[in-house]
Amino acid sequence: MKLELARDMNRQGFDTSSATPVAGTSAVALPISFDGLAGYFHPAAGGTAILLLSPWGYEELCSRKSYRMLGEKFAASGYPCLRFDYPATANSHGDSADIQDKSAWQASVRTALSELKRLANPDRVVVVGQGIGASLASNLAADGEIAGQVLMAPVAQGRAYLRELAAWTALTQPTFLVSASDGPEGGLMAGGFVLSAATADEIKSLNLYKTELPSGLKTLLVQRADHPGDQKLADHYAENGWEFESLSFEGYVDYVSDPTLSVPPVQTLDRIVAWVKANFPAGQLETAALAEISAVSEPLPDVEEEALRFGPDKMFFGVLASPRGKCAETAVIMLNSGYDHSIGWARMSVGFARSLAESGCAVLRTDLAGIGESCYWPDQPSQVLYSDRQLEDVRAAVGFVKERTGVKNVILFGRCSGAYLALLAAADDDRVNAAFLVNSRKLVWDPDENVDKAIREPIQTLSSYGRKAVDSETLKRVLSGEINLVSALKKVTRPVKLKVDRTLAPVLGNLSRHYRLFKVLTGRLQKLEQRDVPVSLVYSDNDRGLLELHNWFGVDRHGLKAYPNIEMHGLQDADHNLTPIAARQQMFALLTDFVAKVSASRSCK
Repeated sequence: MKLELARDMNRQGFDTSSATPVAGTSAVALPISFDGLAGYFHPAAGGTAILLLSPWGYEELCSRKSYRMLGEKFAASGYPCLRFDYPATANSHGDSADIQDKSAWQASVRTALSELKRLANPDRVVVVGQGIGASLASNLAADGEIAGQVLMAPVAQGRAYLRELAAWTALTQPTFLVSASDGPEGGLMAGGFVLSAATADEIKSLNLYKTELPSGLKTLLVQRADHPGDQKLADHYAENGWEFESLSFEGYVDYVSDPTLSVPPVQTLDRIVAWVKANFPAGQLETAALAEISAVSEPLPDVEEEALRFGPDKMFFGVLASPRGKCAETAVIMLNSGYDHSIGWARMSVGFARSLAESGCAVLRTDLAGIGESCYWPDQPSQVLYSDRQLEDVRAAVGFVKERTGVKNVILFGRCSGAYLALLAAADDDRVNAAFLVNSRKLVWDPDENVDKAIREPIQTLSSYGRKAVDSETLKRVLSGEINLVSALKKVTRPVKLKVDRTLAPVLGNLSRHYRLFKVLTGRLQKLEQRDVPVSLVYSDNDRGLLELHNWFGVDRHGLKAYPNIEMHGLQDADHNLTPIAARQQMFALLTDFVAKVSASRSCK
């Protein structure tokens, strides 16, 4: 008998006749909330259930999409699966700096296990964890309630892990302008992600070399190539006579190197599922009771938050925060930056959204197609960034917010690639009333440019701008025909080609790439100016995105004066990702002021 969740899916706004995955995915994850934790349940009818424990911080940001895929693969094979976010991480309640319980994460794992048993009523549970999640998985397995464990790139010793995080934080400067000591006293900051002193102490207590495992526990170690720590743990298991198998973690480096460049390790995920199937048959439950599911919670006293799905076939995931008991007049839609899922870099979007909702706004944090918890459109290419197809995603989000909340005003918020998309969508959709753009790397995209190559290549810094691509004498020779332009361009590098093309744009007209793209950009800005749509451009000091402004509007940005609806602001001591807490506070102050002005001006119309 299949697990019956139709009533609960309808309760969450699902059309159960169409709540099916899109473009090759296999099982929709139902957003749920329990004990202040955000969860994602993949229903299936098997008697073996899977508890997935994620890594933390930067590694979690890289892994979100792959973890969703793993849950889908398990559910498609008949294994009900639960994923969740640890306390004060991702979409769960709380501020990570405020945690004082030294067992909070371990307690949350046991709470999630109880929730999985309530939802699926399984005969047995297998726990799968990556990174620090593998440490927590083994800690849970030691209690004897788990039939098997899969440890992916495991953290064997929590103390060593924290030292590695501190070293990584030092190595990533100045890309991220923070140090490990910038977190709360006694805690740690890594790439902007924060651990409280209590959580750091909890992690220090985790040690797989001191964990006693019950006899008969089946274990799969998914080991990184040439990683001495993984091999040391395998040797430890062998010395203790514990039953285990090893699997090479194919694609690990490409998977965790960068959230935007992360490549899901599909082969490894498939082999993990195959190992579970070989050792723990899914079986079939004879009966399965209806499980009550809710995705509504109160992260703050005056804020209601709901994790949900919307759009065609419920393909999009989002979290809607609203002022409790009040009708909002203004909604802010927060778009993904690169492939960071809806929590934003270092979880900043979560805090922004809840604070805005506390002040009276409705805020939707959403994953666009192919990002985080959201599926692809049918036949959509794997690379979704800087594609006009994303305009459909934003239209769906705007339509959903307008219908669900009844707001008068819609403001789009985005950083980096999300800022680019917010600009396009604001010009494209008359329902959008304002746009707040942070560190937009691009203002217009060259359709001939390869996205994958562009996001990987080194970025020119602002300080290098202004070097002459061609001197005045050479320019005269080109214009006189003494030098053949096409032949000359073939002999110079791409950056020089672009500068030459920009210099000659007034002469070449539509033959110039710069001229053609500038027409596209100004066309969008003119639409926004004619509709009186306020646009705020915010840039960190020396951000690479400022080159784009200089490219189109001059070093002094005099060209922007033609658009009185556009305002500009700078952020001091801020990197591209707004990693320092002070930088985020600067930006959020600008955002709240912008939202207030837009709301006030629109209410008068």
